[in-house]
Amino acid sequence: MTCDEARERIPFYAARSLPEPEGAALLGHVVGCELCQGELVAAMRLGHELRAAFARLPGPPARTWLAIAARTVGASLLEVGVGSEIAGLTLAVGATKSGFSVTGSLSLLGREVPVLRI
Repeated sequence: MTCDEARERIPFYAARSLPEPEGAALLGHVVGCELCQGELVAAMRLGHELRAAFARLPGPPARTWLAIAARTVGASLLEVGVGSEIAGLTLAVGATKSGFSVTGSLSLLGREVPVLRI
């Protein structure tokens, strides 16, 4: 592996997203290359510091999640309907206090008949 190839892979290795065979090849190069060793150490240190900084960030206040839940409960999140004036099918996904609901109905000559409720 060349230094250029190693430098391309170092950020991925530091982010823990480099496939194992490539990581092994990178480490094989880094063992014998002081320049790449320094870059790898700097990238690993930066990754560690970033993860630590994100871990210290506070999450949103509980009232934020309560406000979001209050706005979405009972709301239709997705509704798909196919058909015509004579016959049709409607499927809908909505938010409830305990999760999500899925409903489906058939319409025949303008009259709606529920056929699914999960």
